[in-house]
Amino acid sequence: METAMVTGRMTPQKKEAGNAILKRAGLNASQAINRLYDRLIEERDAAFIQGGERTMPDPARWRLAAEFVDAIPLKRTEPSRFDAMTKAEIKMDRLRSRGLV
Repeated sequence: METAMVTGRMTPQKKEAGNAILKRAGLNASQAINRLYDRLIEERDAAFIQGGERTMPDPARWRLAAEFVDAIPLKRTEPSRFDAMTKAEIKMDRLRSRGLV
């Protein structure tokens, strides 16, 4: 995959402090910048960088979120074989099914 370089200027102290935080999160500067650009492209907006999150997502995002929530069943309609088991019995059943006991 072809790549392009992005250059940014900041104080050495800011870079050091930021890199330390990224390292704790298991990231490096290139990964963080890529994620920033991914979000810019996804949002098609830079409001989150300017300190102002969108107050209202666009209608398509609301519709997708509503469809997701509506698809979550309120209650299982069919009984499960685990319903009458304790947590310990469920664990043993799962271990047995994998041939581990």
